Amino acid sequence: MKYNGKEVYTQETFSFEKVKIGDYVDQELVDDFMDLLPPASMSASCSQIGEPHSHRQDPDTGKWRATYATFKKVAGKYPKGIWQYCGNCFRGETVERGKDPVYVLRSEGVSE
Repeated sequence: MKYNGKEVYTQETFSFEKVKIGDYVDQELVDDFMDLLPPASMSASCSQIGEPHSHRQDPDTGKWRATYATFKKVAGKYPKGIWQYCGNCFRGETVERGKDPVYVLRSEGVSE
């Protein structure tokens, strides 16, 4: 199935390794994600998987906040809705923003 000329991912074709922000998924896939755990956020237009993906620094507050895999509804009616993957967003939001943590790797040969 296609929407706006792009593939619509299903349970059989979806993976977080290949999906990109802006890609489409079907209603059944979003329903399955919402059934995995209690959702972080869920409405008729936005659904977020209940387990945080990571944490980012919120540019508005400077505080670290959890991010969640996010989907927003773009077309159709239940049970045939089309949703768009929005990335890992703050709770209740559909735009990925903020700064990832800076990780420092220990150099080889450095003793503790």
